[in-house]
Amino acid sequence: MGPLRRGTAPILRVWLLPATAILLALAIPMGTSGAPLPILITPQLPYDTQYPTIPYATGETTDPVAVLARGLESGEVTLDREGPSAYLAAILRELGIPVSSQMLVFSKTSLLARLIWPETPRAIYFNDRVYVAWTPGADGLEISAQDPDLGPVFYNLEPDGEDGPRIRRQTGLCLQCHDSYSLTGGGVPRHIMGSGPTDENGQLASHELWQVTNDTTPIRERWGGWYVTGTHGDQLHMGNVTLGRRGDSLTAGGNLTDLSELIDLTPYLGAHSDIVALLVAEHQTTVQNLITLVGYRVRTRLHDDEQEGLPPGEMSPRTTRLVEGLGESLVRALFFVGTPRLEDPIEGTSAFAADFTAGGRRDAQGRSLRDLDLRTRLFRHPLSYLIHSPEYDALPAQARAYVDGRILSILRGEEGGRDFAHLSAGDREAILSILRDTKPGILE
Repeated sequence: MGPLRRGTAPILRVWLLPATAILLALAIPMGTSGAPLPILITPQLPYDTQYPTIPYATGETTDPVAVLARGLESGEVTLDREGPSAYLAAILRELGIPVSSQMLVFSKTSLLARLIWPETPRAIYFNDRVYVAWTPGADGLEISAQDPDLGPVFYNLEPDGEDGPRIRRQTGLCLQCHDSYSLTGGGVPRHIMGSGPTDENGQLASHELWQVTNDTTPIRERWGGWYVTGTHGDQLHMGNVTLGRRGDSLTAGGNLTDLSELIDLTPYLGAHSDIVALLVAEHQTTVQNLITLVGYRVRTRLHDDEQEGLPPGEMSPRTTRLVEGLGESLVRALFFVGTPRLEDPIEGTSAFAADFTAGGRRDAQGRSLRDLDLRTRLFRHPLSYLIHSPEYDALPAQARAYVDGRILSILRGEEGGRDFAHLSAGDREAILSILRDTKPGILE
């Protein structure tokens, strides 16, 4: 594949910036089924000793994919095979994932790297709790789900066997990358969105420049190795980029609204790789990873306190400090602290924005935390919609009390400081109203 065509945004010479390619936590080998069914595990995961109260490898999973897997096993659920992507459309319907969430990745950041090229990108679809990936030529699907107690759990859908398709849980090869021991430390399972310059074959051109990205990463440093469809004015990003053969020519195609001249879209369910979906996914994985980290660390420290003789529910000074430190990181992420201001309006090319906002819990005035802004910031009411998630509700009571208390005090203007100066009086009033009507327990 030759250099990608230019869009209407200015050309960006990438050697001046860290480029971006992206990897989402969806690299799954074939194996056996998920809990309470048998699962394929390594001889011993670090979690077995590091987090003895969290049975990651053996605990029963309750996320939507685990529920679907049990339905397939029992015969209560059947899947129809449809077109070249086999069971993809049926899986998305069963899990309530919109086709409009499609994001196309052409960097070889997956165990299926041999099948991924700029001409045949991997497609990723998502909702609030599940990510599903399909690569042309693959026999099955890669799936990642957010479990309330275990955090990210990895699965694959295996194609037809004697009893039809089955979803199998994986804990081996996936965690070689999707565990924060392998990145920045911390040692918890996590979703990954990363960045690195990508050549015309989809290979990372520089492992040294590869970086983990989150929703505070500048827009200009995101999405290399991805196709990005949508308009964004003069803002630069690294999507739709390939590095030339000699390593000295690089073009970026911004404001790209049509992929049909670049790839054959026939096998894919959608025709887009929507910029709004990419922005939402980046925020979502950031918050989900923090929720997982808080849950693992706090539950373990509370266990240690009990082992040292403290009554259940009481915290030692070191545990209190941990709750406050990690809790504050989560509060900042929930309020979008440090996320870049949009310099120009953003508009996607699919129905994703409408599909996403349609699922919002609304107050008496019709406002929701899922309402998008897309003019100067991603969301109109800057408190994350993920406070409505089962994973947030499953946080240890002590951590949840701290985060809830901080949210309330910040919204009431009682404390907050410079980090929360982006919240106007109108923002605070609107968010309080939304919480009052959709999650009143947080205000108690």
